[in-house]
Amino acid sequence: MSVDDKFVIYGPDYGGPLPKNTLGQEILESLLSTNGNDIAMEDAFTGRKLSYKTLLQEVCNLAEALRNYGCLPGTVISVSSENNLEFFIPVLASLLIGCIVAPINHSYTETELNHTLNISKPKVVFCSSEVVDKFVKLKLELGFIDKIIIIDSNLTVSGNPQTETLKEYVFNSLKGRTVLPYNFRPFVDDTENLGAFILCSSGTTGLPKGVLLSHLNIMVRIAHSRISDYYFMKKADLGLMPFFHGFGLNVTLGALLNKDKVIVMKRFDEDIFLKSIQDYKIGTLSLAPPLAVFLEKSPKVLKYDLSCIEDIICGAAPLSKHTENAIRKRLINLKTLRQGYGLSEATLTITMIEKGKQREGSSGKVMNHMAMKIQDPVSGKSLGPNQVGEICIKGPLVMIGYYNNEKATTETFTSDGWLKTGDLAYYDDEKYFYIVDRLKELIKYKGYQVAPAELEAILLKHPKVRDVGVVGLPDELSGELPLAFVVLHDGVSATEKELQLYVASLLSPQKHLRGGVIFISEIPKNPSGKILRRILREKAKHCKPRLETKL
Repeated sequence: MSVDDKFVIYGPDYGGPLPKNTLGQEILESLLSTNGNDIAMEDAFTGRKLSYKTLLQEVCNLAEALRNYGCLPGTVISVSSENNLEFFIPVLASLLIGCIVAPINHSYTETELNHTLNISKPKVVFCSSEVVDKFVKLKLELGFIDKIIIIDSNLTVSGNPQTETLKEYVFNSLKGRTVLPYNFRPFVDDTENLGAFILCSSGTTGLPKGVLLSHLNIMVRIAHSRISDYYFMKKADLGLMPFFHGFGLNVTLGALLNKDKVIVMKRFDEDIFLKSIQDYKIGTLSLAPPLAVFLEKSPKVLKYDLSCIEDIICGAAPLSKHTENAIRKRLINLKTLRQGYGLSEATLTITMIEKGKQREGSSGKVMNHMAMKIQDPVSGKSLGPNQVGEICIKGPLVMIGYYNNEKATTETFTSDGWLKTGDLAYYDDEKYFYIVDRLKELIKYKGYQVAPAELEAILLKHPKVRDVGVVGLPDELSGELPLAFVVLHDGVSATEKELQLYVASLLSPQKHLRGGVIFISEIPKNPSGKILRRILREKAKHCKPRLETKL
């Protein structure tokens, strides 16, 4: 064994049997075996419902229509929409026939859409009526989009020669007939090399890249969702996390294939969120840290009966111990509050706290079929317990690569095939992992490495602070000075000096807010809740130069 592989942590049953089905086979088998009258999705705002029977029929009809249009295995289609009942119809239909699905953030500007569309170059775009105008304009400019289909319109005819409604497209293609789901034949191929999704990387350090995930990647993720050591049996899931993002996409896809009911939220509304948990008796919540902080701090939480919540799974960014403990005290029937760790490049979740276990601040142990190690980012040597280094991953959840970007793919993998995550962490003697921070986001102050996440966790404990993001302010003498962007609770005020002294009273000198405090109305984040520090760094460039202060 080489020195580099001296310390490798394996998940349970490593090397055991892997799923053999394609997603198309899994989708069809799962939908055919449901009770057709059961509700697949229900709109939390309007109460509108979509049954599994209707979902199956519409998915098969659209899949046949796409085949008729010339969409072949490997053809890329995109879906761009706010969360709604129709979102997964083109997703499931495309996977059924071997097309690659490229979900796109519907709130992107035209500039961002231009960049993202040029990564995957979709042949067909499915979008909501809310964003169709942006795509019509880009269709004419880009040249590779053949068709735009509006998924949420009740109209039979769109009225725009550049677009069709979903109903219009299917009716015209099938000439009014319907497909018999039992006779439909999904595309079958080698799941390991068959592309399923092109997801946008988080974009926390630069422009997003296209993460190409395989059918095998997603099938292993679904298999994980069925392991009783990690997941409770559920009757309903809350579809709040954006469906276009890897977090919301994977959780909701798993819910549908596990025959749960998904309560769909088009947008976050504090009262609808809490009322949905109460009325639909949501037992397990999958959250990003901003929502966890909301449950911790919002006075509205006390107005609703949330006694149904037994399990909270938090991912996408580290959650502080303070927030964990505060939520446990507030939700009286909560059995477990668990963190997981993952990234788009490794199909969402790599580590998870087991059901019934409690490890404050930990993201859990390595999941089935996967291998992880902590690597010194300079020497490349693997590290033992309680030593901080970069997380590296191997296994069937790891992406095929960045779509049409061989250079970025090569840079992201080691020569012997380990995915370098760019995340810093350590594991303890019992092989529980603890995330420290992003490697590229560390602040370098006079040779010290300062983790923004640690400063953010401290500031979130302050009673006046609602949200915070910390970055390094370039400084000629010190390298970088820690600078905090702070959002205060409504109706309260605080001074820069007050928060600087607060941090100085709790942390060592190199972690003091020598770069200052800037009060803003909102911390920029991506859909999964990760702070977009590159935007904060741009804001920091406009700060007045300041002398390093002693606190």
